[in-house]
Amino acid sequence: MLLVASARVQELSRHRPLHSAWKGDRITPVWPVSNGAKNATATERIITLCEAKKIYAFLDRSPYTEVSLGARSVTASSRLEMLAKPKIKEDRFGIKETEWGQYIPVPYAAMKARATERIESLAQNKPYHKDFKDERPVQWPVSESALKVLPTVRLQQLSRPRSRTMIKDDYDPYKVTFAARKARATPRLEELCVPLARKVRSKKIV
Repeated sequence: MLLVASARVQELSRHRPLHSAWKGDRITPVWPVSNGAKNATATERIITLCEAKKIYAFLDRSPYTEVSLGARSVTASSRLEMLAKPKIKEDRFGIKETEWGQYIPVPYAAMKARATERIESLAQNKPYHKDFKDERPVQWPVSESALKVLPTVRLQQLSRPRSRTMIKDDYDPYKVTFAARKARATPRLEELCVPLARKVRSKKIV
């Protein structure tokens, strides 16, 4: 059977056409300069761009900075003098001890201090929840009603072990039953099996 490509497939298999102004690769990187380019006059902008970059006038400046006369005779303000003072940082957790295990006495003010009501309320231990119950003991007495209780019929049926006579060793899970072969779908099931109209597309035949 001979298969013939459609017009669309033939159009897509065609190579991309070249640009109309493309002239192919150059034979050599050297080519003759035209007479117009030889006799051309450069504009002022091109002449300025062709000039070499000038050397920075202060390239070899001295590493020493000359302080101006106004900076020498200036007087700092009180705010500037205050900011220029070094910050006194006190170590909060440092202990000024001269030997290992030195006893540091408690100050007299700390001994006579009295806690506020807020501190006393915060110092109280957190109470247990109202529904909190202490841990249950490992052994506990069984109630009289639990000792004399009788199981229901349903509970006895569930607690009965499975009989070996009910087990089929030759059971095939892939075998379709006769009832399943002759079954017919309900109208509702057939309605649910129909695909959605918005997702159905007709097949294009070329």
